[in-house]
Amino acid sequence: MLEQLQRLQTHIGALKTRLETVENENRSLLKEKDNSEEKSHAQIMHKNSIITHKQDEVDNLTEQLSALQSQFQQLNTDASALAERYGRLEKSCTDLKTRFQEILAERNELRIIKEKVLNEQRHAQQEITDLHAERKRLIQKNDHAKAKVEAIIQRLAILGTEQDHHAQEIQQLAHPTENNEEASS
Repeated sequence: MLEQLQRLQTHIGALKTRLETVENENRSLLKEKDNSEEKSHAQIMHKNSIITHKQDEVDNLTEQLSALQSQFQQLNTDASALAERYGRLEKSCTDLKTRFQEILAERNELRIIKEKVLNEQRHAQQEITDLHAERKRLIQKNDHAKAKVEAIIQRLAILGTEQDHHAQEIQQLAHPTENNEEASS
């Protein structure tokens, strides 16, 4: 029994030593746990501040996104209005091109008509010039014919008076008494 008692004492000593070791370990573990808790609490606080900062950034970015989305919608509206306006301008441009081509065609037709009228005017002017020359020639011819007719009339008058004179002489010779009566009256 003594032996058993010694063994028990040895076991108790070993258990005490072991208990002290375990208590020391427990204390160091508690210190570590406290240190870990402090560290984790500090880390949690740090992470919370980072989360708060990130949340503020997210809120800022959300506001910026809302502003940018409204700008995007405004730009889309402006782009639609500009596209519609561009379409109207393009249609107007096409209409203007068509009208310009029509005007060019009309101008070309007017040029052709102008050339035709100018050509006709030149021909008419030439005809007028020719007619004036013809008139002048005819007037000269008429004057020449008139002069000839007058000369003929004068010759005939001269001849007529000579013939009348000869006829009177013949009548006097043929009817001497009638001539005497005419001369006395």
